[in-house]
Parts: sequence; structure tokens; C-alpha cells
Amino acid sequence: MFSHWEELEKLSPVQNGRWDKDRLYEYLVQSCCMTFQEELNRFFHQYEQDRQLAGLLLDFLLDEDYDGSDSQMGAAFYLSRMDRAVLREEKDRLLLAQANEVDWKRPFSNACQLSWLE
Repeated sequence: MFSHWEELEKLSPVQNGRWDKDRLYEYLVQSCCMTFQEELNRFFHQYEQDRQLAGLLLDFLLDEDYDGSDSQMGAAFYLSRMDRAVLREEKDRLLLAQANEVDWKRPFSNACQLSWLE
């Protein structure tokens, strides 16, 4: 567990412009705790137009190895904040994630929020 943001920040999932999935996992898990919510929201906000991040978030949501992990809840939350143009490029996988029977695994709460995909 991290007691200060600076400790977690040192494990940034972006190194030299490349995403590290293991470190991203830690950020997503930590996003489900309220301790660093503001800092993590600011961090992810910087990357809302990052197609690679969108793909990785969908990887977490669609990979059964992470089933039930807080990383999936964090992935769904941050996917919902991603740029719509970026998400359109991942339409098929986004719709697959959206079809999950578990509410918190769906990035958007209902189908009408997806009219922008058309």
C-alpha cells in the first residue's frame, strides 16, 4: 500500500512515451481507493486521447485473468472519460465490454450513452 502520492507517482505507467501494463494495473487498482483519486484523475486526464491507453483499458476489461479485479473497475471508469474519437477506433471491443452482464464492467451505464458510436 502507498501512503503518499509521490510513492505511487514513481511507478508511473508511462515511461519514455510507452505504457507499462503492470504499472498501469497498479494505477487502476489504486484508483478504486479514495486515497489518490484526485491525483489519478489528473494523471489519466492527460491521456484521454491516447489510443494505446484505450486499448490497454479494454484489454483489462476483456481479459478473464483480471476478472473481479479492481483494475477492471478502474478501466471501465477511465474508458468512460476517453475521447470519443479514440473510442470509435475501438468500437467492436468497446461494444463487447459494454455487453458484459456485470454493471461495473461496463464503461457506460446504458446503451443510449453510446449513440455517438454510430
